[in-house]
Amino acid sequence: MSQKRKKITLIIALCVLVSTVLLFVGQAIVKNKIKAAVVNLPESMALDYQDIELNLLTGHINLEAPSLKVTGKTTGKVNATIAMTTFSVSGFSYWDYMINNKIAVKTIDFKDPKITYYHNALVSTETGGQSVMDNLKQVLHADNLTISNANLVIFDRANDSLIVKAEKLDFAITEFLMDPNSDSKVPFVFNNSILNGTNLKYKVGVFETITVDDFTLDNNNVSIEGFSLKTNYTKEEFSKVITTERDHFDLRIPKIEIQNQKVTFENKKINGFSSDKLVINLPVFNIYRDKLVVDDLTLKPLYSKMLRDLDFKLQVKQVDIVDGAIIYKEKVKQDHDAGQLHFKRFNGQLKNVGNGYQLPNQTTIALDCIFMESTPLAVNWAFDVANKTDNFVFKAELGKLKAADLNPFMQPNLNLKLEGDLIKTYFTIDGNSNTSTVNLKTKYTNFDIIILKDNGKEKNKLLSGIINLFVSKNSSNQPDNFRDSDTKTVTRDSTKSIFNFVWKNTQAGLISAMAGDGTKDE
Repeated sequence: MSQKRKKITLIIALCVLVSTVLLFVGQAIVKNKIKAAVVNLPESMALDYQDIELNLLTGHINLEAPSLKVTGKTTGKVNATIAMTTFSVSGFSYWDYMINNKIAVKTIDFKDPKITYYHNALVSTETGGQSVMDNLKQVLHADNLTISNANLVIFDRANDSLIVKAEKLDFAITEFLMDPNSDSKVPFVFNNSILNGTNLKYKVGVFETITVDDFTLDNNNVSIEGFSLKTNYTKEEFSKVITTERDHFDLRIPKIEIQNQKVTFENKKINGFSSDKLVINLPVFNIYRDKLVVDDLTLKPLYSKMLRDLDFKLQVKQVDIVDGAIIYKEKVKQDHDAGQLHFKRFNGQLKNVGNGYQLPNQTTIALDCIFMESTPLAVNWAFDVANKTDNFVFKAELGKLKAADLNPFMQPNLNLKLEGDLIKTYFTIDGNSNTSTVNLKTKYTNFDIIILKDNGKEKNKLLSGIINLFVSKNSSNQPDNFRDSDTKTVTRDSTKSIFNFVWKNTQAGLISAMAGDGTKDE
C-alpha cells in the first residue's frame, strides 16, 4: 500500500472514529439534556419514564412507559394523569431547529395513553390552554401525529362523579402545524384527520347521560352508532329527586350521520358549527312526565328564541328524521295509570336549523307519521329565527281518527271517554310568543263525550248528557260536511312548552267548531 493511500485510510478511520465518538457524546449530551428538562419541569408537573432511546442520525426519540402527573398550583391536588406504553418522535429536523427556529418532525406517536382528568368548574380551562400556547415559542410542524388505543376518563372534582369516558380512541392527523406567532383565528391547522372511538359516556347534567357504542369523525363527516340519551333514575325514583316537573327520557338512535360539517373559530376558540345534513335513523323516544310533581313555572322560550340566543353560530341546512317513534306518557292522577300518546313511522325534514339564516331562508319543519293506532298526521311548521316577536305558522292535517283511540290518554288523565270518528281535520295556527289565532275545520260522525265517575269506569249520565247538549253530534249539517271554527285569540301560557300551546289552539278550534254553529266569521 502506498504512503499516500495509507494516509487517506488513516484520515478516514480517524474521521469515523471521531464521528462515532461525537455521536455517542452527542447522544449522551442530548439524553442528559432531556433528563435535565424532565427534572426542571414546573413544580405542578412530574414526568417519569423507564428508559430513553435516542438516535441522533435518524432524529428518533423514544420514551418507554412515560407517565405525567399534573397538580393544581393552588389546591395541590392532582388535576390530570397520563400514562402510556411509549411516546416517540421520529425524523427530527436539526436544520429547521437550528436555522429556522422551528420544530419539524416526521412523526409524533402516543401509544396506549391512559388519560384521567379532574374537572374543576371553578377553574377556567381556557386559562390552562392559553398558558400552553404562551409557553410554545417555536413553530411546531409534524407530518403525522397519531394517538393509538387511548382511554379517557374525566371526573368532576367537586364530587368525583364521572363526566366523560371513552375507550379505544384512535386519532391520526397529517400536516399538523401550530404557530404561536400566527394571527390565524384557529389554534392550529392540519390537512386530514380521523378519530375513532368506542363506549363513549357523557353526563349531560344532573339527571341525564349520553352513551355511544361507536363513533368516527373525519374532516367531512361524523358517524355515530348506538346513541342513547337516558335519565339516570327510574320513573319512580326520578319523581322523588326532582323538585319541579321534568320529563323522564329514554331516547335510542341506532345511527346518526353528520355530513360536511365545519367548525369555525374566533380568537382561537370554537364559535360556530355548520353542516349540510344531519340524518337521524330509526329513533325511538320514550317520554314520561309525572304531573303530580310541582309545576315548573320558569319561562319556556319558543324554539326560534332558543336558537337565536345560542352563544355560538349554528347552521344546519337539513335534518332528516327517518322512521322514528315517539311514546309520550303523562301521569295526572295518583290512582290511575299514566295516559299515553304515541306516534309511529315518524319521518321529518327540517331545513335551515340555526341562528345564521336570514329571510327568505326561514326554518321549516315538515313531519308526517301515524298517530295512535292508524291515523295519518302531517305537520308543516315555519318560523324566522331572526324575528324577535317569534312569529310562526303551524299547519296540520289529521286523517281519519277513531275517537276511542284517544281514550288511553283521555280516560286516565281527564276521566272521560270519546266515541265516534273524526274523519278529517285541518287546522292552521298563526301565532307568536304570546298569542295566536287558530282556523280549524273538521268532518266527523257520531261524536260523543262520556264523562266518567270518580272510579274512572262508569258513565256519569248527568254530566255526559249536559256536555253533549252543547256539542254537535255530526258535521253533516254543513254544506261541505265540514264544521269550521270561529277564529278566536288563544293566549299562550309561557311557563309551558310550544306543544302545550299547539294543544291549546287545537282544543279551542275543536270546541269552537263542534259547539258553535259550524261556520266561521268572515
